[in-house]
Order: sequence, then C-alpha cells, then structure tokens
Amino acid sequence: MRRAYIISANTFREALRQKLILLLALVALGLVASSNYFLKLDLGHERLKFVFDFTSGALGFFGSIIAIVATCQLFHSEFENRTAITLLSKPVGRLGFACGKAGGAFAALALFCAVVSACGCAMIALASGSAPAAAGGISPNYAGIAVFAAIQWAKLCAIASVSALVCSVSTSLLFSVAVSLGIVAICSMGGISDALGAPKTFMGDLSAVIFPNLKVFNASEAFAFGAVDTGASLAAFAYAAAYSAVCLALSAWAFTKREF
Repeated sequence: MRRAYIISANTFREALRQKLILLLALVALGLVASSNYFLKLDLGHERLKFVFDFTSGALGFFGSIIAIVATCQLFHSEFENRTAITLLSKPVGRLGFACGKAGGAFAALALFCAVVSACGCAMIALASGSAPAAAGGISPNYAGIAVFAAIQWAKLCAIASVSALVCSVSTSLLFSVAVSLGIVAICSMGGISDALGAPKTFMGDLSAVIFPNLKVFNASEAFAFGAVDTGASLAAFAYAAAYSAVCLALSAWAFTKREF
C-alpha cells in the first residue's frame, strides 16, 4: 500500500503539470464564474437553479473529459517512457501499479471538483444576495451541493477507472481516449433514452451492467435545493467504489498478460 501511495502522489503531481488538463479546468472554472452574467439568457428558469446548472454542467462535461484524458495520458506516459517496466520489476505489483496511477488521477479529480463546486457556491450566494426575489422561492443547500460534488467526483472516478482498464489493453493513447469517450457517450445516451421514455431492451440492460451506470449519480442534483438523501448518496458511493475496484482489478490482470 505504501508503494501504491507513493505512485499516487507522484502521479498527482504529474497530472497537475499537464497543460491540457489545466486548460480544461480553467475553462470550466471560468464558465461557472461567469454564470451570473448569462442570467439574461435565462428563459423562465429559476435564477439559482440556472446558476447551479453551470456548476453541474462543468463538473459533468469537463470533468468527464479530464477524467479520460488525464488517466490515459498518465498511464501511457509510463508505457512510452518505459518507466512502467522499472516500476513493475520492483516489488510494486500489477495491482499496486494500477491503483497507484488511478489514485493520482482520483486526487486530481477531487481537486477539480472541490474548486469548481466552491466557485459554484460562491456564484449561487452572489445570485441569491443580489436578487433574492428572483430566486423562485427556493434556497440553496450548500451542504447538499458539497454532497453533490462528492458524488460527481465518485462518478468521475468510475469513468477514470474505465479509462485505466482500456489503457491496460491498448498500445495507443489516441485509441484509449477515443474508446473511453465512446463508452461515456454510450452511457450518456442510455440516460437520455430512459428520460425520453424509450422502451427497455436487452442490449440496454446489458450495457448498464458492463459500462458505468451514470444514472445512479443523477439523483444528487436535487440535493442542491433540497434535503440530502442519505440512502441514495451511499448507494452512489458504493456503486462507484465497487465498479472502480472491479475495473482496477481487471486492469491489474491485463497487465500480467501484456508485453512491455
């Protein structure tokens, strides 16, 4: 565990040095920070809900891209620099290597979610203070927003774990990123289909088992302006932990079959 922690710490520092990741994070932060200036485009939505949607969208869209790109770059940099051979030749183990690299990506995602959600809370407080009457009769639950951000982090960790699994069998960074993005697109389309009332199919149910079921994390959006559902929160965290554990275990097994 200590060796995996050291790998995670080094991976976290490496993730923070990735220019593309920093650029995406700054764009997401800028989008949330500018949400109050887009209120004039709001066509009937509640004021605070409109501002919160910027935070939710930034965490979901940019967070997913960062989870995929960062994880793929962090793994493939070890492959391309041949440092994976050195790490695996030491008493680190395949599982320690997979968990260490993924752990660094998880830490970077935690920082991203914390900063974006804090900015979102500041913008919601500003919108609430500047025009309380326009809030639509609702009040923000900042503790609920914190729980929402934590659940979104768990979702991003599950997505990053899928990317880690793809990287364990892929020799191309571009292929790993494309496949991971495709998986997230499939998961998102499944949620949209259910929202539109599309009939359930066997393939849809199968994909919900194989690919991460992102619908598990959607209920947390209601926590921003309502009570926190402890049961739903624990279920989301448990699902993310179990799914990530399975993906990382499969990644470690794939590394035993891979030639470096």
